[in-house]
Order: sequence, then structure tokens, then C-alpha cells
Amino acid sequence: MHILSKSTYIKGLQCPKALYMTKKHPYLRDKLSIEQRAKFQRGTDVGILAHEYFPGGIDMTPNSPTQFPRRVQETMANLSNPEVNVMYEAVFQYNDTLIMLDMLVRDGDRWLAVEVKSSMRLSDTYYNDAALQYYVLHGSQVPLSDFRLMYLNGDYTKDGPIDVKQLFKMESVMDYVKERESFVAQNVERLKGVVGQEHAPLINIGTQCHNPYTCDFLGHCWKLIPKNSFLFTNAIDDERLFECYFNGINSNEKLLAQIDPQSLEAHQIEALETNSFYIDYKSLFALAPQPKPKTIAFLNLLLNRPAVPEMDGTKPYEEMILAFALKGDNEPDGVTLWDCFDDHSRWREAISLLIEKLAHYELIVCFTPQNLTTTLLRHEIIQNREIGHKIFNLFDVLQQASFFHAKIKSGFTLQHLSEAITGEPKLFEHSRIIVEALSNDLLGYQQAKDDLIDENEEVAFIYNKFFK
Repeated sequence: MHILSKSTYIKGLQCPKALYMTKKHPYLRDKLSIEQRAKFQRGTDVGILAHEYFPGGIDMTPNSPTQFPRRVQETMANLSNPEVNVMYEAVFQYNDTLIMLDMLVRDGDRWLAVEVKSSMRLSDTYYNDAALQYYVLHGSQVPLSDFRLMYLNGDYTKDGPIDVKQLFKMESVMDYVKERESFVAQNVERLKGVVGQEHAPLINIGTQCHNPYTCDFLGHCWKLIPKNSFLFTNAIDDERLFECYFNGINSNEKLLAQIDPQSLEAHQIEALETNSFYIDYKSLFALAPQPKPKTIAFLNLLLNRPAVPEMDGTKPYEEMILAFALKGDNEPDGVTLWDCFDDHSRWREAISLLIEKLAHYELIVCFTPQNLTTTLLRHEIIQNREIGHKIFNLFDVLQQASFFHAKIKSGFTLQHLSEAITGEPKLFEHSRIIVEALSNDLLGYQQAKDDLIDENEEVAFIYNKFFK
């Protein structure tokens, strides 16, 4: 059996301890978030669609890990079979390292290797991923004409059935992967050695815990760090925080002795030690809507950004309105809820309805990392920039007022914000609402609607707490 795979190699580059824990103690892994699961599924869906670029291939995907050795043998046999021109998920193993290549396409007496990504741009991780696969392919003596990364073309606009030749772009990385072969070889040996150790390597927590990805074993490795440690603050960048931590300034008391007692970092530490939140009320009051609005609407938009465009006239990851909840005195029963969960082609109906509804309010309150004014302008829901002053985004306002709580370190989300203020964990999570809305299931649809309204109620609660 193999020791390394593509995913464990990439994990090992980020942190050898994470690799060791994955192989030896996977039960200590943190629970996978709904957002992460959705990303994995999206990558799988895009990869399957990419098969249409080179149709008619043989799917080599193993049904279980026990089939890996047999699939390796079958893949190698197919290389010399003139009747096989394309393989999907071809399985190769070299030097205890196993890969499954998205597509392998016969190109004369050689083969074209293609790895598919569900993004519109290529990252360093994707290049490292390709370099490992080339290392295994070269070691398996597969004659390659080229190695290409396939990714989504952001300029593609759907017009009728998906045209995969236009949807995807390809970039040759052959020169890069060849240059990196010795680097990969060295790291393969190093990481195999890590896996073979009797105990996990002694690696301190650090910036690698979140870069380039949040580690699966964060909960395990950070379990001895006090919940009120200054490492959970964000006024100072992580690199400097860890520099302090590993140079003897490893407690709140010691750091406070080194910094201005009126600094933002000091205020955040105080919030941690009192298990409360900090906010700069002077800045907050300066950001309050003036004059005080007579009519307020609380708007929660549920936007879907499908990797593969669903509707004619849209591009990869272009947003479409799946639903909205509007809370205000002018709404029947106080709330208007609209959705197109069962028929996404109706999504533009939301535009005319929102134009009509929002005209009756002086202030539109929301909480979103996106610029809602830009979204509403894009869809001509507000026709000119003069109306943009109606939008009051609590996400931006509270960040400008330096809102801080320990929960915020892991993401400035409505769920974390709500828990910071009320002290009570909430069940809703925006990414979960989107997954439910896309579930093609009546129970999922209803849960998404309920959670959308709950989110909006929470936005209203937070606004009234600070600005009523």
C-alpha cells in the first residue's frame, strides 16, 4: 500500500505534524465544515463535467482503497492498449506515492496529462499538486507530451447547452513540473520519513496552522492554549504574535507589559479575559445613520454563485438571487420571504420585487461580507448611486468600530457575532442555508427558509442593540 497521496503530500508541505496525525490519528481531526464539504462536492462536479472535453474515456476510479493495487495494474496495462485513448482518474503509484489523475489523453505515441480545478485562477498549491503528479507519472515511465492544468474560464457566458471547450481554459505547466522534480523527490522522502516515525514530530503551533489552509487538527494542537490567550486576538498579525509567544512573551500579562494600555490589542486582551466583547463606541456612534431613519428594512439576500453557470447570459461564479428575507413595518406580517429554490430560472423575479419593496424604506440594514450596494446596483435594484446611502452593512460598520470577541478570530460571521453578543450558540450558518437551498429536497427548502428568517431576525437584534 502507498504511504503518500496527493492530499497528504500537500498537507505535509504545510505541516509535517498534520500529515502524521492524518495517517496515524485521523480520529483527532476537526469536524469538516459544511462549507468545506460543499467545496469538495463542487470540485467533484466540475471534474466530471470536464470529462466531456475528452469524451469516451474509461473511468478508473476505485470503489474502495482496497482496489488501488489492482487499478494501478489496470492503468499501466491500458497505456499499451491501442483501444484505450482516454482514462479518467487513472491510478499510478511510484515510490510509495499514489495519485489519481483527472484525465490522461492519448497524444500520438505519448500521453497528455490533465488535472482539473474548479477555480478561475491557479494557485501555488495547484502547481505543487501538479508537480507531485508529474513526479509519479515520470517515475512510472509514462511518456508525456504535456501536463496541463484545466480551470474555469471567467469570460465564458452560457448561451444554450454548456460548451465545455469554451467553459474551460488550459495552461501547460510542463516546464514548471520538470523544474520541481528534484524538490518533490526530496520532500517525498522527507514526508515518508515523517509517517514512519514512532511519535508525531514536535512542531509548535504557528502561522502554518492557517496558511494556506486551516489545518484539520487545529482543535487538537491548540487544546493546551488558554481560551483567553492573546493568540486569539487579531489587532496584531499572527506572525508577530507567534514571534512574541516563542520569545518568552507567552502570557497576556507579559504582552500587556510591552504594549500601550490604550492600544486595540490591549482592549482585545481585556475582552478575552472578561469573556466579553470590545467595541470602539466613539467610532460606532460616528458611523450611526444620520438623521435617524423613520422606516428601516432588514434585508438578507441568499446568493448562489455556481461554478458552472446554470442560466443563459451568466458566467462561472456569477451570482444569482436564490432567496431574500425582508423584515420591515411595511411588510405583510412584518416579513416578506421570496425564493426560487425549486426553479432557479425564476431568479430574476426577485429584482422587480426588491425594487418595489426597498423604495418604501429610508434605511436598508444587512450583514454581509459582500458589498450589497454593488450587488443591488449590478442587478439594477437601486438605479443610481445616490440611493446607495440607504445601505447600512453591519459587517462593515462593526469592523470599522473594531468589534472583537474570541469567536471572531475564526471568522467575522453573523453566527459568531451573534454568539459573541448573546453568549448563546446559534443553529444557523449561512453556508449551511445555501447547501439546504440547493438540496432538491422539500425538507431542505423549508429549513433554508426558516434559517433565512432567523438570520434576518438576528441582524435586526444586533442593529437594535447598538443603534436603536
